[in-house]
Amino acid sequence: MSLFSKFLDLLGLGSITGIDILFAVMAIIGTFLFLIYFVLILIGGVADGALEVAGFDADFDMGAEGVFHMLTIQGILSFIMMFGIAGLAVSQGDGSDLLAIAVAIVSGTFSMWIIGKVFQVMKSLEVDGTVKHSLAIGAQGKVYMEIRAGETGQVQVEFQNAMRTCDAVLEDEKLWLKTGKFVEVVKVIGETLIVKPLSVSTVMAEEE
Repeated sequence: MSLFSKFLDLLGLGSITGIDILFAVMAIIGTFLFLIYFVLILIGGVADGALEVAGFDADFDMGAEGVFHMLTIQGILSFIMMFGIAGLAVSQGDGSDLLAIAVAIVSGTFSMWIIGKVFQVMKSLEVDGTVKHSLAIGAQGKVYMEIRAGETGQVQVEFQNAMRTCDAVLEDEKLWLKTGKFVEVVKVIGETLIVKPLSVSTVMAEEE
């Protein structure tokens, strides 16, 4: 008796024949691989790296619409798993082979769609930690480290939903701003902000 036959016996499926064997193989293999993939994802991106080493590109664009939400490694594995489970359930319930195959295909496709949506939501919830300094244009804040004439200092301004401390130079290189003075970002060069001074009256007027 083969190892696989012994395993089927443990699951109470030792007597299956014909198409049931195909369903059982897909259910077992699909479930096993899907669980491994899910565990690796929980560990943190190990799955994609492992698949890339093996020659597979697992980084599908989850932002695409329609069928591309489903055509991912996890989607394919979920299809195999549910195809086998649903098909075997119908077949073992005295359903015809044709009905078992139809139910298996529908269940597998629905599973792919659900998994695609779940991973799409997970992807959308990821926080992009990249600081885009261009979004600071128009932001107002204070001088954190004095900006001397023609030199670089630092300012604290809020952009990308966070208060950030950035290198800054004055638009008018002849000016000098001490710590605590109000400024507004007018331009960005690389990661350096170009700022201009703001008077207290201007700040108060804008708040009103």
